[in-house]
Amino acid sequence: MESDPVWHLSKPSLPSEGLPTACDPCRAHKTVSQSYIKTCDACIKLETECICRTTNQDRVDRISGSLERMLREDDARKNGISSSGLSVDYSILRQKYPAKSHARRVAEKLGRSNGIIMLEATPSGTWPDSDQTRAFRQSRYFYYLTGCNEPDCTVTYDIASDKLTLWLPVIDQSKVVWSGRGSTVAEAMDKYDVDEALYFNRLSLTALTEAQTVYKYISSPVDYVFPQSTVDLVHAMDSCRVIKDNYEIALISKANDITADAHINVLVNLHRFTSEPEMEAAFMQTCIENRAREQAYWPIVGSGKNGSVLHYIANSDDFGNSQTVVMDAGCEFRLYACDVTRTMPLNEKNPGYWPSKEAENIYKLVEKMQETCIAKLQHGAIFKDIHNLSVDIALDGLMELGILQGNRDEIAQAETARAFYMHGLGHHVGLEVHDVSPPISSAQKKTTNVQASPLSKIGLAASWDLPRLEPNMVMTIEPGIYFNSFLLEKFYLNDEKHKSFFNKKVLSRYMDVGGVRIEDDILITRDGNVNLTTAPKGEEMLDIIRSSVALSSITNK
Repeated sequence: MESDPVWHLSKPSLPSEGLPTACDPCRAHKTVSQSYIKTCDACIKLETECICRTTNQDRVDRISGSLERMLREDDARKNGISSSGLSVDYSILRQKYPAKSHARRVAEKLGRSNGIIMLEATPSGTWPDSDQTRAFRQSRYFYYLTGCNEPDCTVTYDIASDKLTLWLPVIDQSKVVWSGRGSTVAEAMDKYDVDEALYFNRLSLTALTEAQTVYKYISSPVDYVFPQSTVDLVHAMDSCRVIKDNYEIALISKANDITADAHINVLVNLHRFTSEPEMEAAFMQTCIENRAREQAYWPIVGSGKNGSVLHYIANSDDFGNSQTVVMDAGCEFRLYACDVTRTMPLNEKNPGYWPSKEAENIYKLVEKMQETCIAKLQHGAIFKDIHNLSVDIALDGLMELGILQGNRDEIAQAETARAFYMHGLGHHVGLEVHDVSPPISSAQKKTTNVQASPLSKIGLAASWDLPRLEPNMVMTIEPGIYFNSFLLEKFYLNDEKHKSFFNKKVLSRYMDVGGVRIEDDILITRDGNVNLTTAPKGEEMLDIIRSSVALSSITNK
C-alpha cells in the first residue's frame, strides 16, 4: 500500500466505485470502536454486500462535505470574508496602512499642541563576528506611525503643522548588489501614508527639531542633542496601540485565518506524524505558502511532558508514548500577530480519540475554563475578575477529578491550584504577540499573595489590576492545566502548606497527560465579543483527525 497522502486544502478525488462493503464482523468492530473502514479490506475480497456499504458511503459523503466546507471557508477568506463570524472587509488591506491617523491619535493622547514626535526604524547590520546579515525585525513603535517595514529610516511628526515625514536612508550603491535597495522617495510616497518622504539629511532634521520638545522612544543615530520626553510618548503610543482600528483588526483576522489553515494542515496529517519536528514543518509549510513566513513567536510543539513546559521551543522529540501534543503557533501578517494554541490527542491505534480518560478529562476541563471565560468578555469587564473565574473553574475541576482534596476554601486560600495553572489567562495581541497594555500608575500595581515564597522568585506571582476592557481591544484567552514534575516536586508535593491537598495516587495517573492549553484571540465589541481565531478545536478538531484517517484509508484502496 502506498503511504498516506499529505492533504492540503484541495478536494481529493474520491472513489466513485468499489466503495468498501462489510460483513457482520465489520459491523461488530464498528460497534466497539467506530473505526470500521479499515476492517473492510476483507469484506471487499469476499465481495460481500451488507448495510455497512451504505454506512461507508455516508461516511465518505460526510468527510467530503467537511472538506468542502473547509474549502468554502478558505475561498471566503481569500475573497475578504473572515470565517470567524466577524464581517471583515479585507479590501481595506489594499489601502495604505493608516499611519497618519495613528500619528494624530498619539498627539491627541500626548495632549500637546506643538513639538516633534520622532521614532527610528530598526537599523540594518550583521551578526557579531560575522559578515552575515542579521535577521531584520522592525521596531513596532516606528511601524505604528509609518507602516514602513524598511530598516534605517526615521519618522517625524510635527504636531503643530500636522505633518508626517518619512526620512529614508540615502541609497548606498555598494550595498544594492548584495542586499538590494530600499524605497526611493517616489516609491515611499506611493506606498506609505505620509505627507512627505525625504532622504536623510542631518542638517534638515536638526533644523526641524531644534528649539522644540522632541518626543522620542529610542536613541538616535545622529549626534545632536535636543530636549526630549520618552515616557510621555510611550504612554501615549501604548494607549493608542491597545485600541485597534478596523485596518488593524483586519490584519489580525488575516493572520488568524492563515494560522487556521496551517493548524488544519497539521490536523489532517497528524496520523502520519511521529515527531514534533514533523508537526512544526507542516505548520510552517502552510504559513510560508500563504506568504506569512514570519512567525509571531517561535512555534511551540510539545508532546507529553514537553507540553507542561510553557515556552518549550526545542520541538525535537519523537512522540513515543505521549498522550497529547500542545501546539502553540501563530503567524504574523504584515507585522500583526495572532496567538493560537491547540492540544491534540496522540493515539496511534485510534487517531482522533483521546488515548486515556485522564487526557480527555483534562481537555474537557480546560475547554470549560475557556468557554466560560470567553462568554464573560465584554465592554467594561475587569480582566482580572475573569482570570480569577478561570482559577475557580480549574480548582473545582481538579477537586472533582480527585487530584486535589480537602477543604475547598483552604485550598483556594493557599492557591494550590497554581501547581497546575501557573500563568495568567491572557494578554493583548497586536503588533506584538504580547502586545502593549494600557498605561497604569505604580499605585495600581500589586502582586498576588502567594504563600509559597519560592514561586515569587521564579516570576509566577505577578498580576496587574488593568483598566476595564474596551471595544476594539484584542485579548487572548488561554487557560491551561499542566503536570510539570519539576514544579510539583520542587514547590508543592513536599511543602507543608500544600502537600496535604494532593491525592498522590490519583495525581500519578494524570502525570502522563503532560499539558493541555487552548488559546483564541478575542475582539472586544460594544455588545460582547467576537472570536477571531478559526482554527478547529474540540469535537471539530477530533472529527477532522478521524475523517482524514478514514479518507486516507478509502482513497488508498
